[in-house]
Amino acid sequence: MLAFLRRRLASRGDAGVTLVETLVALSILSIAGVAVMAGLQLSVQSSDIHRKQATGGAYVRSYAEAVEKYLNTEGNYVRCAGANTYTPGLVGFTVPSGYSAQQLAAVPLDGGGTAAGGACPAKDSGLQRITLTISSSDNRATERLTIVVRKACGTGTSCS
Repeated sequence: MLAFLRRRLASRGDAGVTLVETLVALSILSIAGVAVMAGLQLSVQSSDIHRKQATGGAYVRSYAEAVEKYLNTEGNYVRCAGANTYTPGLVGFTVPSGYSAQQLAAVPLDGGGTAAGGACPAKDSGLQRITLTISSSDNRATERLTIVVRKACGTGTSCS
């Protein structure tokens, strides 16, 4: 009988895996899997934000070009333009779906290119600084562009 027990104990050895070893290995693999999935999610999210920033940058430049084209037509210049005076619909810019556009109040400039105290000056120099903004609908990306516009000078009006 003693020989039988010795043979049985000797045959056990380290051939098997215990429950504790299995649970430790499973927990290590689970933590590693969660870390990989979090990394993938962060990569996808940052890619989405960068795409929206690049697209918004292109749209805000298109909006600025539409404002410039609109203001090159004589009589469209608005002295001391308030916020959203040059709306996208007015200047001929179509806001793409998933984005919103706005124009902040114009800052009048004197001939030297400096702000004229924030108030509308008695004599308009015909220069304004306008900030245009394009935002994605989920507010993940906002692109801003500041432009300086001037009053169009034609044969029928004076630019002074």
